[in-house]
Amino acid sequence: MNLRLTCLLAGLILLSCGVDKRNKEGSIETHFSAQGGIEWVVEREIDASKHSIDAAVYSFTSRPLAQALVGAANRGVKVRIVMDPGNAGRDYSKATYLVNKGIEVRTEKGRGLMHHKFALIDDSVLITGSYNWTASAEAENDENILLLRGFSSIRKAYLNEFNRLWREARGWNAKPETFVQLSVIDLDALTKHVDEEVRIRGKVMRVGYSERSNTYFLDFSTDPEGFTVVIFSSVVEKFEGLGLKITDYEGAEVEVSGELIDHPEYGLEIILDEPSQVQIVK
Repeated sequence: MNLRLTCLLAGLILLSCGVDKRNKEGSIETHFSAQGGIEWVVEREIDASKHSIDAAVYSFTSRPLAQALVGAANRGVKVRIVMDPGNAGRDYSKATYLVNKGIEVRTEKGRGLMHHKFALIDDSVLITGSYNWTASAEAENDENILLLRGFSSIRKAYLNEFNRLWREARGWNAKPETFVQLSVIDLDALTKHVDEEVRIRGKVMRVGYSERSNTYFLDFSTDPEGFTVVIFSSVVEKFEGLGLKITDYEGAEVEVSGELIDHPEYGLEIILDEPSQVQIVK
């Protein structure tokens, strides 16, 4: 970065003692993980994107941000992600998930780490700071971001750096997602595979609905401790967008894929991210 940009950025940081400051070149927001959180800010900007998202992120395990990127790509937004190769293949990394959803992910290995944490959204937004896109960064660490709108010279410098990384990076060769095949009637086997990616087959006994939260529940047993698929409001909208009626799954033999969790109150569940995770078996 040249001297002018360095001085300008330093001035912006000094200016941004409050949450939102403006000058003739643009506006700047400051956000801290311990003061209201950061993940929601990044997700908000991804959801508002219209044309492009370029992100260089050292570590990426956040499910909400990965889902937001997939949603943006499905709207026609061009998404490019650069990650550090040492993190792309680790447990809980979203690199493989993103590639399997059609998003191009590359990894860059220079002399050291690809340690950047910044994102460029459309033609005006720059997000940069210490924040990795991870659950621990959100819930455990002391992290920060600056969100700049405008400031074309600073944004151009970051875009040049991203394009350099993109040219030098290699495509991430995602391994096929593997799922353990299970049956809804074998609760012991289900319990053994909690927190794993699984594929579960069985008959939907009942489709429940909460009007208050616009949430559907696919119950595979009349036993309260049985297996349930949860479809929250944001995913209900995806079913509706595809013309799919969730009530049609009642009585059908289906196969569900995803991460199996054991909720302390509600028991064994898979929370759907996409309609494609549930398929009627013919």
